[in-house]
Amino acid sequence: MPEPQINAVEMVRSIRDAHYEKLKDLSPQEKITFFREKARSLHRELGRPEELLGTSAPALNAKPRR
Repeated sequence: MPEPQINAVEMVRSIRDAHYEKLKDLSPQEKITFFREKARSLHRELGRPEELLGTSAPALNAKPRR
């Protein structure tokens, strides 16, 4: 029996498109809240301490770190 194949590009696009539909009419702060809750949920699911997430809000015009 062949191994199931994962189409990563299709999966990422469907997640991105779904997020766009949920977030398109939200304010920047509401978008930040959405993603923070997603991160908290994942940390709980993985059994990781939520303290690793930090509490400071990024500036809305801040450049991403590399």
